[in-house]
This record gives sequence, C-alpha cells and structure tokens, in this order.
Amino acid sequence: MTSRATRACDGCRFRKVRCNGVKPCSQCQHLNLACDFTLAPTKRKPAVRGRLVAQLRDKAKSNPNQSPSGSLALAPSVTSIHGIMNPTIPESSVPKGPAPRHPSHYPKDFFINLIPDYKDVVYPVNPVYSPDEIRMAIDNMHRSYEDAALVYAFGAVTIDLSQTSWTLHGDIAAQITDLVRLSLASHRQLDIAEVATDRALSELKVTIKRALTCVWIEITQMSFKRTRRSFTMLREGISMLQIMNLSLYTADGLTDKKDICRFQRLYWEAFIHERFGTIVVGHPCIMQPLDTGLPFPDPTIPPYVEVGFNRLIRLFLIMDSTFLAHWAAQQHPNKHQTPSMPLTAHWIESKQAELDRDEADAAEASQQLRGCGGQDITELQVADLFVTRLWLRTLVWQLALSQGLLRSVPAQNTHEGLSLHFPAQRLSMQLRTLVSRLKSDASVGTHGIGILQKLFEITTTIADVLALPQGAGQSQLEANARMEDFIFLVKFLFSFERIQKEQRNYVREKVEVLRSVYTDVNFEGLAGSPF
Repeated sequence: MTSRATRACDGCRFRKVRCNGVKPCSQCQHLNLACDFTLAPTKRKPAVRGRLVAQLRDKAKSNPNQSPSGSLALAPSVTSIHGIMNPTIPESSVPKGPAPRHPSHYPKDFFINLIPDYKDVVYPVNPVYSPDEIRMAIDNMHRSYEDAALVYAFGAVTIDLSQTSWTLHGDIAAQITDLVRLSLASHRQLDIAEVATDRALSELKVTIKRALTCVWIEITQMSFKRTRRSFTMLREGISMLQIMNLSLYTADGLTDKKDICRFQRLYWEAFIHERFGTIVVGHPCIMQPLDTGLPFPDPTIPPYVEVGFNRLIRLFLIMDSTFLAHWAAQQHPNKHQTPSMPLTAHWIESKQAELDRDEADAAEASQQLRGCGGQDITELQVADLFVTRLWLRTLVWQLALSQGLLRSVPAQNTHEGLSLHFPAQRLSMQLRTLVSRLKSDASVGTHGIGILQKLFEITTTIADVLALPQGAGQSQLEANARMEDFIFLVKFLFSFERIQKEQRNYVREKVEVLRSVYTDVNFEGLAGSPF
C-alpha cells in the first residue's frame, strides 16, 4: 500500500485531485503542467464550529437545570454565527413578550387629556370601549403591543373627529399621521414579537382590540383621502370580525355577554363604514347583517348612546344588497351585471317610505328617552342621523333619475320622492332648518370627513335640481326662497376648513350655472351669500 502524501502541489490543491507528493507529481507530469510546491500555510485557527460547540457547552455547564430549547436568548446563538461570536445582543433587537419597545414622545397625560373629547365625540358613534376602558389601556400600553396600538389609534381618531379646523398639511394632520404610524408599528410588532417568542409563525392573534384598531386607523385614512390604505385596514378589521363571529359560541353556550355585545357593536360599525365606502369610493361590499340582529342590550353603556347607535344601524340596513347592486350598476354600467330585481318606481317609493318610517321612529325613540327621565341623544347624534337620512334620500333620488322615473309633477297618489324637484323642495329646507337649530357647527364638523362628504353631495344635488327648468306655476318668490336655502347651505359647507379646494371649486361652478338660469335672482343680495 502506498503511503499518503503529506503535501500536495499547487496544481493538485487547486484542482482538488490526489497528489503523490513528488516533484514533478504524476498528475502534473501526465498533463504536462508545471509542478510547484509553495511553503506550507500557517496553522489554521480552530474551526468556528468547534468554538461554537465549546461556547454552548460552557453555557450548559453554567445553567445545568436549563433545557437547551428553553431559553429565547439561545435562539440567535444557534442560528447565527454572528450571534455566537458576539454573545452580547442588544435587548431591542429581539422582541420579548408583548412589551412595546419603540420610542414615543407622547407622555401618558397626552392620551388621558383626550378622554373627555373621546367621550363626547367618538364614543357615541363608536361605542365599543368605554372611556374607563380606554384609560386602562393607556395604563398598560407600555407593557402590551396590543394596548399600545389601540391607544395610538385612539389618539389619532379622537383628534381627527374632535378638531373641526385642520387641513391635510397642517400641524394637526402631522400629529394624526404620527400617531397612526406608531399604532401601525405596534399593531405589526405584536405579530413579530409572537414569532420571536415561539420561534415559529404562530396562529394570528385575533381580538376585538386589534379589530377596533384597524377600524380607527381606517377612519383617519379616509379623512386624508387615502382610500386604498383605508380600505385595506377596514378589510383587515372585517376579517378579524368574521373569524370571531365563527367562535362566539362554546360548548357551554355563549361566551362572556359583555364581549358578545362589544363584538356586535364593532361588527355593525364596520358594516356601516363598508357601505359608506361602497357608495363614495366604489369598494366591494362583503359584510352581511348579523343573524342576531341589532346588538344585544348592554346595561354598561348609556341608554342615549345605545339608542342613537341602533338608529344609525337601522338607517344603513335600508342600504341592502339590492340597493348596492343598483348603485354599482348606475355608477359603472359596463363593469357590473344588471341587478336581478329591476329598479322600478315602486322600489323607489318603498325606499323613500322606509326613510319616512325611520324619521318617525327616531323621533319616537328620542321622546321615550326624555319620558324616562334619561339623557336624550346628543346634538351630535341628531346631526349624524339627520344628515345621513337626507343623504340616503338623495341617493335614492339619484337612482330614480338614472332610470327616468322622476316627473315634474308626479301623480297625487305617489311619493314626493318621485318629484324631479324633491331635493330642492324638501331636502334643502329640512337641512337648513337643522343647521339653524344647531347650538354649534361642531355638531356636524366633529363627525369628520364622512358627514361633510354627505353634506357636499346633498348640496351639489340640490344645485343640479335648481338648474332644471322651474316647475309650472312656480312664483319668483318661491324661486328666491329655494336659492336662499341653497346659498345658506353653501355658506355652511364652506365654513369647514376640511372641505377641499377642488370641492369648493366644484360648488362654485354650480353656482355660476345657477346665475345664468336665475337671471332675476340677485345672488349678491341673498342673505349670507359667500359670493
């Protein structure tokens, strides 16, 4: 047996073939290559693998009662050479548990001071977590990513809805954006922290708090006209709600009643927001009304909040799947299929009649609250319900207009909603009456961009109606009264800084058209004219 060569020539080492160690070697001689032997390399340092094993053994000796897989700190040592070569790992680089570790320049008092505005403005139309429960989340936000995400979103949505005077590029807008950024960071970090803790991708954590965080971020992004981000956040929240809806019941029956009620209210809030987005932006709608109906009675929330919120749900239930199908077909006739149920005058009348009944029922519910000695629904709730109802009437009227179902003088036995002049005859007068009775314009402005968008659409629809030929027998006095109502609404709409420049210009174009139609009307002399 030939002995193994102790050295290999340069050519054999490079080609990684066996060398017999003589010069010239058999391999180089066969290939007619130069056969050179360089000096032997210096002795190599111990292999990295050996050093890693040695360090792991040392750690095991110092912690004899700890299992190899029981320490999160060992995870980077096992999976990363850099982690073992540099055992001092910054604590912030590995999330541990649910404790948030991102920097925040907002002190606790900043959020505590927002609670009164939350109670007055946000909670009546978003009655999921009470002010006291928000305070508890604030106390815990530095120990929980979930609570941190909720609190930052709470701050953003409260400022958004309570501040009537801010623009997209001012200091308030920058603060809202910063809070949303921190909320998103905490919301996503919760998943990252769980992965680091479990060493694997665990099941998604789905809770009411996380779903509510998504909905609140959605509200703020709609205010910034970030419709894609808003829609995505709402869909994430809806997905969580749909998952929770499948697990509301256990083998023993219902889970905690308070959580069930809380879930139902949040579900209906998302239901309302999705339908509003479908009409305004054109996003698809996937949510169905809960099989259980309205939220179960909950003694932990004030009666006026419960009554007002349930009235809002009832309004949006009028916007059923048939309604949405007709609206989609009207807006995008080449994209959507023709609805199975035809859009007829009878259907239009039935929807206007539903809105009539809702108006009467809302007045009765308010009277019952006062009769029981309790607090009536707030002016803010009244404005929200009233404007939303007029907005829905406008949508129904537009659907009738698209199908040629309106008449200058409808038959006596038909609903006035089939009148071509319905928005100018009834809606403008009702809206002006509401605005005149408000103690503060903030009752409208504090609803954020949603109610202002509704007001904008109602006002422009009235302008379109006023541009139509005047009805038979209409006097000059009646024409002036209609124009005064309209100019009053325009002035009210323009009083809000959050009405965008393009919206203002659009309304002004409508007014210029009306100037050419109503030549006998002195626009400059109308009361409160902003033109």
